[in-house]
Amino acid sequence: MDIMTYIGVFIEGLASFMSPCILPLIPLYMAYIAGTDTGDGNNVKRRIRIFITTFFFTLGISTVYFILAIASDVIRDVITDISDIVMIIGGIIMIVIALYQLGIIDIKAFNKEYSFRDKFDTSGMNFLKAFLLGFVFSFAWTPCIGPMMANVLILASTSEAIVGNLLILFYALGFTIPFLLLGIFYDLALSFIKKHQGIIIKISKVAAVIIILFGVYMVYDASVNIYNTKVAYEKLLASSSNTQEDTSSQDTVSMYEFELYDQYGNVHTLSDYEGKYVALNFVASWCTYCISEIDDYKAFADSLDEDEVVALYVMSDNVNSQRSDMTTDEFIEEYGIEVPVLHDDDTMFNYLGISSFPTIAYIGPDGTYIGYQSGALDSDTMMEIFNLAKERYESR
Repeated sequence: MDIMTYIGVFIEGLASFMSPCILPLIPLYMAYIAGTDTGDGNNVKRRIRIFITTFFFTLGISTVYFILAIASDVIRDVITDISDIVMIIGGIIMIVIALYQLGIIDIKAFNKEYSFRDKFDTSGMNFLKAFLLGFVFSFAWTPCIGPMMANVLILASTSEAIVGNLLILFYALGFTIPFLLLGIFYDLALSFIKKHQGIIIKISKVAAVIIILFGVYMVYDASVNIYNTKVAYEKLLASSSNTQEDTSSQDTVSMYEFELYDQYGNVHTLSDYEGKYVALNFVASWCTYCISEIDDYKAFADSLDEDEVVALYVMSDNVNSQRSDMTTDEFIEEYGIEVPVLHDDDTMFNYLGISSFPTIAYIGPDGTYIGYQSGALDSDTMMEIFNLAKERYESR
């Protein structure tokens, strides 16, 4: 996720606050939070109490969002393979919501609010009641802001757990910060909202335009990923076919029984990984693209099930010396590489015909060569290509 995604989610939170079913009722909500106190607006203790009460109110709102985030964790594994399609759907939802916000289309379901407030006793408001009030109101607002919240959950469920929780946090901040500001400037803010709702509605329109742009960006980015994955799969199939034609007349090409040391002094052999998939990333010390993807390859390696897949680097001092005096060991130390790096004498490079860097070659559980993918990739694309390689192997 790049910074634009977090900014977009934050703006969605602001737009949710300014939605038609919430903004006009802000004075009412704040009256609930303030309780029955009608003291002097300049009283410092009163203003502190209202702010703290508002904080617990927003905490109640945020709690609901993070409960929903837990649900997104549950479905993450289910939709990982179709994450780009889900992203496109999410982008379309955002565009539709923004068009509704601009008044270009009318969706009657978004205009409803299932309210529980008439049954909620707000007399003698305290911090616990404020928390429960925010918790209950979150469900009351669901029909109106639900589509935007659903989109955030889509983003969260297609991301790693930490990133998903951060997205929920940014949305919650966008939605709750205005409430906190109201708590700080209670009397002044309510007076401004009552007198200048037109200005706030215009701000809401601007936010809607930004959301449309963000939705278009999501659809475009996911579509590009789908296209690139398709191209990568075709290359994977082509590389496998070409190697089979050049190396053997059989249906499959077997990897030779290598025995290579890594930077930790451990010996790696092909037989060690019988029953597992092996990803071999061929890199060179002078390759800037290899350097740029070091963190991504580590993230890819860390995300793999070690009982099913192993990810390794392969380097050769002979290859390094062609354009750089940096040895394999010096390269490892310079960039703090933690993934095991196999020290090759060019045998594996030549056997697989590696001529560009970086290149990831895939070996099946029975030691057969599946294919390769050249070029720097991010960790998500690496996982997509590995899944394609796995699918390729299993369909043989």
